[in-house]
Amino acid sequence: MASRFLNDPDSLAVDIADYWASGEDDQNRLNSALSHFRRLGPEGQELQAVGAGPRLMGRRIHDPYPDDARVIDSLAKEELSKFGPVSISQKNASNQRKFSDWLKREGRGSIVSRLTGTDQQQRSLQEDFRKFTEAEGKVVVSLDRLRQYLGAESQLKQHHPYPDDALMIDGLANEELSKLGPDSTSKRKVVQNMAINQRRFSDWLQKNGRGSISSRLTGSDEQQRSLKDDFREFTTNVEVKISVGFDRLRQYLGAESQLKQHDPYPDDTRMIDGFANEELSKLGPDSTSKRKGVLNLASNQRRFSNWLRKNGRGSISSRLTGSDEQQRSLKDDFREFTTNVEVKINVSLDRLRQYLGAESQLKQHHPYPDDALMIDALANEELSKLGSASTSKRRVVWRLASNQRKFSDWLQTRGRESIASRLNGSDQQQWSLKKDYQDFTEDMGKHTISFKRLRQYQQVVE
Repeated sequence: MASRFLNDPDSLAVDIADYWASGEDDQNRLNSALSHFRRLGPEGQELQAVGAGPRLMGRRIHDPYPDDARVIDSLAKEELSKFGPVSISQKNASNQRKFSDWLKREGRGSIVSRLTGTDQQQRSLQEDFRKFTEAEGKVVVSLDRLRQYLGAESQLKQHHPYPDDALMIDGLANEELSKLGPDSTSKRKVVQNMAINQRRFSDWLQKNGRGSISSRLTGSDEQQRSLKDDFREFTTNVEVKISVGFDRLRQYLGAESQLKQHDPYPDDTRMIDGFANEELSKLGPDSTSKRKGVLNLASNQRRFSNWLRKNGRGSISSRLTGSDEQQRSLKDDFREFTTNVEVKINVSLDRLRQYLGAESQLKQHHPYPDDALMIDALANEELSKLGSASTSKRRVVWRLASNQRKFSDWLQTRGRESIASRLNGSDQQQWSLKKDYQDFTEDMGKHTISFKRLRQYQQVVE
C-alpha cells in the first residue's frame, strides 16, 4: 500500500473496492484505518485512493473543528520533526482532536477560538474541558503546549505586567487577531509572540520600579526617552534579541507613528500637547478607548497644523481666538484641508479654543455691543504682550474675557444696563453694577470679572 498511495493510486483504489466488494470488511474497519494515511499526504492534497475526509491521528476517528485540526496537526508535525515518533506527542494530538470533536458535537466553541482569547473565553474553555473529562474520563490534552505553539505565554509561567499595560497589550493583540482568518497560524504566532515580549518588558519595569509602558509611550519627549533607555537596559539582560513594537502600540493608542510623524507649527505643538496631556490626566489607567480618542484627536490636529505650515498658512493658535476674519480664514483652510485627505477627519477646533480659555463657538454668549468692543480690545491688548509660548497666560486672558462676555450677556437678557455704561459712571451706577454682579453669581456661580482691569482700560482709552 505504501508504495502505491502516491505513485499508483488508481490501481490501489481498485484493490480497495474489490476488497470491500468481497464482503470481508463487514464492520467497515478498513475505511477507518485508511483514514489515518491522509496525514502522510502533503497539506491540502487529497490522497486519491483513500478519498476525502479528515487527516486523522490516533486510534479512534475524531472529527475536530477545522481550525483546531490545523493547529493540532502542525504542532504534532513540529514535535515529530524534533523528537521523532514520540508516543507522548502522538497521544497528546489524539486527545486534543478528541476534545475538539467533543466540543463540536456539544455545540461549544473550538479550542483555537478561545485558547488565547479574553480571560472569559479562556475560562469557558477550561470549564468545557472539565465537563469533557467528566464525560470521557481522565484525558491529557496539554492546552498549554498548544497555547505556546500559537505564540502565547505559557499559563504555567506567565509574566505580570502593569495593569494599564496589560489592558493596552491585550487590546492590541485582540484587534490584530480579529483581522486574521482561522488558518493564519503563522501570523497569529507573530502577534502572540509580540504580546509576550511586551508583557515581559512591562513585568521587568514593574519589578524594577520603573514607570509603565503606557504612562510614557505617548508622553513628553523626556518620558519617551526614558522608556527607550529602560528598554535598552532590559535587552542587555535577556539572552536573545527581542522586539516589543513600541510604534505599533503607539498607533493603537491613537498617537502618531514615530516612523512617520507630522511637523506642526511650534506654537500649535505646545497647545496641542498641553490640551492632550490635560485630557489624559483626567483618565484612569483602564480608560484605553478614551485615551485612544484623545491621542487620535491630537494626531489629527498635528496633521492639520503640518498641512498649514507646508502650505504657508498661519498656525492654528495664531488665528483660533483672533479676529472674526482670522477665525473665518482658519475655517476656510480647514475646509480645504479636508478635501485633500482620504478620510473624514476631526480636529475639534472648538475644544482647543476652550482649552485656551476662549468661549466655545458652539455655545457663545452675546454681550452688549459696547461691552463686546471693550472686552475684546482689552483681551487683544493683553495677548499682544505675551509670546507664543505663554499658553497658560493666554488661557487666563481668554477665560477672563469669556466670563466678562457671559456677565454682559446675562445683563442684556435681564434688561439691566451694560458694564461699559456704568463702569466709570456715578456712585449710584457703580453700586448698581456691583449689585447686578452679586445677582449674577447667585444665578451662575462665582465668575471672576476683574472690574478693576476693565475700568483702568476704559479710562486709558478715554
